[in-house]
Amino acid sequence: MIEMIDIVEFISQFVELEEKNGEYWGLSPFKDENTPSFSIRKETNSFDDFSSGIGGNVFTFVKYYNHCSAREAVEILKKYIGCDGETVAPRKKLAATVVCKKFKPAKQHKKASSITIYPDNCMEKYEKKDEKLAAWEAEGISRASLDKFQVYYDSFSNRLVYPIRNINGQIVNIGGRTLDPDFKAKKLRKYTYFSGWGEMDVIYGLFENMQSILEKREVILFEGCKSVLVADSWGIHNTGALLTSHLNPNQMKILARLGVRVVFALDKDVRVRDDHNIAKLKRYVSVEYFWDRTDLLDEKDAPVDKGLEVFKKLYEQRLRYR
Repeated sequence: MIEMIDIVEFISQFVELEEKNGEYWGLSPFKDENTPSFSIRKETNSFDDFSSGIGGNVFTFVKYYNHCSAREAVEILKKYIGCDGETVAPRKKLAATVVCKKFKPAKQHKKASSITIYPDNCMEKYEKKDEKLAAWEAEGISRASLDKFQVYYDSFSNRLVYPIRNINGQIVNIGGRTLDPDFKAKKLRKYTYFSGWGEMDVIYGLFENMQSILEKREVILFEGCKSVLVADSWGIHNTGALLTSHLNPNQMKILARLGVRVVFALDKDVRVRDDHNIAKLKRYVSVEYFWDRTDLLDEKDAPVDKGLEVFKKLYEQRLRYR
């Protein structure tokens, strides 16, 4: 059974991984740390956590991660691969990594890590559970926006999942947001990606919102995908998300080629003027940024967190990057 599971794909649901010299590294899921000491070797389908001394295969990971018995670990893995007794059949609802592996995605160009392109129908294996999607509806996201950006529920990982598309509309990754209220205590990542990558060459929402962006000759860029969905629910469709707090060189090239005004609406605690790639971008396009001069937001807030009226005020008092 264990040999049927790709350990990198399985563990990436719980640990954010980055490929370095053929190995995958991340922060320990067993101990608090700031420097990655958790390593996976794909060729041996095994892992080592140097901070805790725990190592082994995917079975070992499940047992320690879930604090469960060997019997319980076996049942978890059976559920993952769709094994029922002595027969093996495809699960009706697969985790994102299994679905995408089943369809054998074609390799794209490599950067810091291997990037794959998944078929559009890989999202069809997930559920549209009203009671699960309600978690984001309660945060101001409309059902129409959830449908537009294909937000579904993955019962295996208890996450809301959504495709991340490149500028051509191809799915290059799948994001997940845990619904577990105890994710911090369990050392679960709030947001994760089902495939590891280095410097991503995508801007979330750019493909879905391209028509509006070109019509307005402007794109408003947030950090997180949820801000894009909230704005979309307000009727603001010329947005995208960096999926991080800084602009990388690949994203800068996309924006330079796009040739529209770029407005950075990052979280309040991010200093836009400290980002050297944003400084470079202003050579090619007009760059503006949100500046909360009147303290409308709390320190960690995204610009959409205080509602539409506050967002409009922040937009009105934006500054030109000179």
